[in-house]
Amino acid sequence: MKKIDDAVLLAMIDQGTPQKDAAAHFGVTEAAVSKRLRRLRLAAKRPAILDKLTDKEQAFVVEIVSGKTQTDAAAAAFDVTTRDSAKSLGCRLAKKPDIAEAITAVMETEGLGRRHLIRTLKRHVDGPDAQVSIRATTEALKLHDAYPANKSVSLQITAVCPVDLDRYRR
Repeated sequence: MKKIDDAVLLAMIDQGTPQKDAAAHFGVTEAAVSKRLRRLRLAAKRPAILDKLTDKEQAFVVEIVSGKTQTDAAAAAFDVTTRDSAKSLGCRLAKKPDIAEAITAVMETEGLGRRHLIRTLKRHVDGPDAQVSIRATTEALKLHDAYPANKSVSLQITAVCPVDLDRYRR
């Protein structure tokens, strides 16, 4: 049986009751109240976009945000038989707009928004270590699309030669 009633705890905290008094009310330690409040606040911060996804897609998002590759995340979240099927599934899932939006939302919820990442990248670009600085500069250039995935140029040129070269052709 759960000792701490979440609704009562939240009401007490909203009224300004100290955590020490809430712990005494429920007959638990202050650490237990603190831990429960932290879990309740994390659950409240859960992005709404995750509710649109299936349980396995949510697991895929969590794996991606934790740092796994698309292939590893798909293998962990779904029942795949081969690495190739995990690779194709991970690629297909990552292209879905809801999944991409969920990944962004979870990262922002955890404090890894675009602004924070750019500030961190700038700190590394300006840092004293040359290797780190070069790598960070490369990543910054990728963000600015200086290294696009594909560079293709289609040209149509019509050349007009003002000199008659027919007599030189065989």
